[in-house]
Amino acid sequence: MRVVSRAVAIGLSVVLLCSGVQAQSKPASNVELEQLKSQLQNIRQGFPGDIAVYMKNLKTGEEIALDADSVYETFSVIKIAIMAEVLRQAEAGKFSSNDRITLRAADERLPSGVLYTMQPGLNPTIRDLITLMIMISDNVATDLLADKVGRANVTSYMHELGLKDTSIKFSDLDWDRTWLGTLDPSYKNASGDKTIEFPFDKFSEAQVQAAFNQTIYNAGIYFGHSTAREIGHLLEMIQQNKLVSKPSSEFMLATLEKQQVNNRFPKYLRDVRIAHKTGDGQPFVANDAGILFIKNQPVVLVVFTGHHRGETEPLHDTVARIAALVAQHYGAQLSPEYQPQ
Repeated sequence: MRVVSRAVAIGLSVVLLCSGVQAQSKPASNVELEQLKSQLQNIRQGFPGDIAVYMKNLKTGEEIALDADSVYETFSVIKIAIMAEVLRQAEAGKFSSNDRITLRAADERLPSGVLYTMQPGLNPTIRDLITLMIMISDNVATDLLADKVGRANVTSYMHELGLKDTSIKFSDLDWDRTWLGTLDPSYKNASGDKTIEFPFDKFSEAQVQAAFNQTIYNAGIYFGHSTAREIGHLLEMIQQNKLVSKPSSEFMLATLEKQQVNNRFPKYLRDVRIAHKTGDGQPFVANDAGILFIKNQPVVLVVFTGHHRGETEPLHDTVARIAALVAQHYGAQLSPEYQPQ
């Protein structure tokens, strides 16, 4: 039997004790991730409304999910799903992305993008329409593409991917008719070219906003439904070429990088590539969803909001601050304008 001296025994005890403490404590990276989660929770607690956050580092697998499984109105974030289904059908041979669609006066939609300003007869390609739908959130392009592939098919594809709460049922025109029809019943069945002539000046800003709020939450209509986690998984599948061919996947990411609405995720970031899509229903909803490429790490980030009570600028800034905290956590530089709250 080996005899251990008192000094050695004490030394071993200290080593074992320290080892035990170390084993019970979280690794440094996990502690830092918990700190980030706590910071995001603090933003949520101070937010005047509902907010969901989903983040996943596709390199490390680190993940944060805050109310990430609740269904939110996506607004234009659902256009990512439409884009995926259009390219899936094109690759299946149902049509070519170089096919052209002729614009009609009835295709015009309330101002978003540029196509509503063009003369009937313009012949953009399907690929052009995808670009306009994502880059400048053009709703003429959106309805033309969704009509082309079928909204039920977009929803079915999302469900096949395991995204059971992701769906699109109504057109942008359906949404506009419902909203405008709340103010003036004669617009409940208006054509697209009539909706853009709506006399907003006959109504107060409060009336217009009240009708908009009613349409979002009480009219039984929606532009898109999903959860932060499911849109995050969709973005992950795009990044990993799991939906369509690699060239089509690269086209989707490149198009998302060309996004022109950059008052949320990109606001405080300076050395980060961002492929993202916003969704707008201000002042009640302002969403952003995308991939932040931070020091060779693709980080999926989705922020959904709802029932916001306040002005639009603070709403946008909240979404921007979430992106800033996530990017800073992974080593990105922030702009001088960013000030911690």
